Amino acid sequence: MAGNHDLIDLPYTSERVPTGVPGLDEILCGGLLRGRLALVKGTPGTGKSTLGLQYLIAGAELYDEPGVILSFEQVPTQLFADAAALGWDLRALHEAGQVRVVFIEPDDVLANPGRQANRLLVNVLELVEEHGLRRIVIDSISHLGGIFSREEARAGFVKFMLELKGMGLTPLGTAEITPDIGLGGIDAYLVDTLIVLDRHPGARAGHSRRTIEVVKSRGHDHIGGAHPIEITRGGIVVYPHGETAPNTANLPVTPMTTGVAGLDSMLGGGWLPGSVILAAGLSGTFKSVLSGHFLTAAAGAEPPAGMWISFQQSATALARDMAGHGLPVAEAIAGGTLTVLEASPGEPVEKLAARVEALIGQRGLTRVAIDGLNELAGGLAGEDRAEAVRWFLGRLRAHGVTTLVTQRLARVTGRNPLSEIDHAELADTILYLGFVEIESRLEKVLSVLKHRGGPVAGDLRSIRATAQGLQVSDRFLGLSGVLGGQALGHRKAQIEEIFQPLYFLRDFLKLAADPALEPERRARMLTGMTTEADRVIALLSHYFDQQPPAAAPTSKESNR
Repeated sequence: MAGNHDLIDLPYTSERVPTGVPGLDEILCGGLLRGRLALVKGTPGTGKSTLGLQYLIAGAELYDEPGVILSFEQVPTQLFADAAALGWDLRALHEAGQVRVVFIEPDDVLANPGRQANRLLVNVLELVEEHGLRRIVIDSISHLGGIFSREEARAGFVKFMLELKGMGLTPLGTAEITPDIGLGGIDAYLVDTLIVLDRHPGARAGHSRRTIEVVKSRGHDHIGGAHPIEITRGGIVVYPHGETAPNTANLPVTPMTTGVAGLDSMLGGGWLPGSVILAAGLSGTFKSVLSGHFLTAAAGAEPPAGMWISFQQSATALARDMAGHGLPVAEAIAGGTLTVLEASPGEPVEKLAARVEALIGQRGLTRVAIDGLNELAGGLAGEDRAEAVRWFLGRLRAHGVTTLVTQRLARVTGRNPLSEIDHAELADTILYLGFVEIESRLEKVLSVLKHRGGPVAGDLRSIRATAQGLQVSDRFLGLSGVLGGQALGHRKAQIEEIFQPLYFLRDFLKLAADPALEPERRARMLTGMTTEADRVIALLSHYFDQQPPAAAPTSKESNR
């Protein structure tokens, strides 16, 4: 073992030791510091032992750094079985001397504590010299306190760890978090790096969210905050919630067509490149069809390279539904210009962002449609959800892609629909889609509530879906009370239809009043006037659902 004078002069370098846990080294800004003690704490079932094994196995298989695990709780055969369930052949690594498994008998810990510490160090030193070990995991470090007397606990712990470092090892320990101790205790204060694993109940029933957080990192930087993790077949995967870089790309300023002619005119030409568009509306108001237009509309000869993130429908279902509206989604998927990413509402946004960003880089995507915002970050609630959505949209904005997000509204209760829309402040353009009832007929309507950096027509338009896609019609005339839930008014086309015959009647009356008009021509004009008057009566009767009045008797009929 190293002498005391050697321990004082231990070389502390800035060399990093990669953990081999995907995403964790990014949070640690490269990995653990060589020769420093790291501690992984957590409640039962959060993956502490899994992370420790992964640290050792990655060291042996990826970085040519053999290691040893001192296990106070699990015998080697149990560890071999647990590792096999994760896809690791720990038994073969143990037999090859790449990852040695040393089980510490409970009785040995309780008997002769001072000598037990020395015995452990001697055994570890022999393994280091025999196999060239560079890493060590102590599972769990809480049991290590049992080999020291209460009086020498702190000093004994420090000396034990210094001895391990003096052998050229980089130690990683695990420890339980209990309600009475929390993150405190002698171990947490004496370690160089403190990593906390946790599990939180999700916003949706049956879902929980696992996280990892670097609470302390003496001597090196790290990315703060709680980052989601998954325990997969290959071990732990971390999805860093890093900072979002600003978008510095030179984006075009010419608007991109929406694929819907009437909407283009309302937006002064179309979508702004690199912007975030939020289409919010009640169910059945063509939000998904609008996404289909967004992803298949082409400003030039070639369609845009886009991605459809769908939480509810498969790629096959989307292609089928959009074909009914004349949108070539199936052709775009087959041609490689459209990627459909099927996501789970409970999927961590950091994991989803990693998948999306990888595809953006691989396929040069310029448009992303998220259908819908209600399911994005569905496993979170409150401020955590708001921050996750902000971060996710910021990652997309940083890539310069144009993003369309749909949001399903349960209702619109007030005269300001923006109050019903989540995350309205994050969007550059906001569309409202809804229903109005006009004279017992249900109409679907569209309005632009916000359009940053461009002209906008803020009136209310009728929108309908056809076999050729969406069509936006003329604005409503005299329509009021829409946002209050009681729409009153008429469509411009219907009013024009009523006024047109009245114009004819006015012109006929002027001509019929001419004294020089021939009797035969006056008779024909009076007949025409009667026809036009009957037409107005029929239109008004139909429009207001009223029975037309009985015709007045002629002079001959009244004389009978």
